[in-house]
Amino acid sequence: MSRSYRRVVLPVLVVALLGLAACGSSGGGSSSDTKTAVDGKIDVTARDPYNFDVKTINAQPGPLTITLHEKGTSEHTFTIPDKDFEIKVNPSNPTATGTVTLEAGKTYDFKCSFDGHAAAGMRGKIVVG
Repeated sequence: MSRSYRRVVLPVLVVALLGLAACGSSGGGSSSDTKTAVDGKIDVTARDPYNFDVKTINAQPGPLTITLHEKGTSEHTFTIPDKDFEIKVNPSNPTATGTVTLEAGKTYDFKCSFDGHAAAGMRGKIVVG
């Protein structure tokens, strides 16, 4: 293999492999993920700096049990303003569970209610089928 060929091919291969690794990574879960509730239950992770591991939750009408997990060093909430629903977590109480009843055909916004958290990206929606 010629030296000039290696100078061109090797960087192209490295860039391609890095691109594939980034696209295929399931590591920490992107904050743009969509999750579907199973058997009326969903787990949501709150992380620093200020994001949930899900942006859209697909759910069925009726009760939805949400378990919120804190994976950072801050306090967070999972709040559905339209349903007056909120659960809170913090590093000393890293898991909280609550159940909310959802209506068919509606979409509900959720967010972290601490100042600045929703504006920084801790928000999403629940789509009820």
